[in-house]
Amino acid sequence: MEYVTDAHALLWHLYQSPRLGPAARQIFSEADSGQNRIRVPAVVIAEVLMVVQKGRLPGASLNHLLPQLRAMAESDNYSLSALLPATVIASHEYTRIPDIFDRLIVVEAVLSECPVITRDPIIRESGLVTTVWDDVSQVD
Repeated sequence: MEYVTDAHALLWHLYQSPRLGPAARQIFSEADSGQNRIRVPAVVIAEVLMVVQKGRLPGASLNHLLPQLRAMAESDNYSLSALLPATVIASHEYTRIPDIFDRLIVVEAVLSECPVITRDPIIRESGLVTTVWDDVSQVD
């Protein structure tokens, strides 16, 4: 199965944080073993880099992050996706999501028909996409 990840989910996976929800952890583990595929939107990569550069995740460094992102780019299990104009244009319809980065993640998930790995309450409660964190929650 294919999923779209948000930034915190990806960071917590890469740095093995206990904050990652159990269902999310399982999906990343299955992707690492070739059983799932995870799309990583360009805005997620930008946000992950910013969080690490600003020192917002204890123990995280670019020396650790950059090789992992490069490995993901070469992997069949992860897809680093570009930010396309069509995604940005489509985002104007998703006003229930006020943050532009989150909105672009949701639009990518909608366009690719994939669930989003996120604990973000605004995304989860929007009803726009299926989300995965502690368990799988369905779109209403």
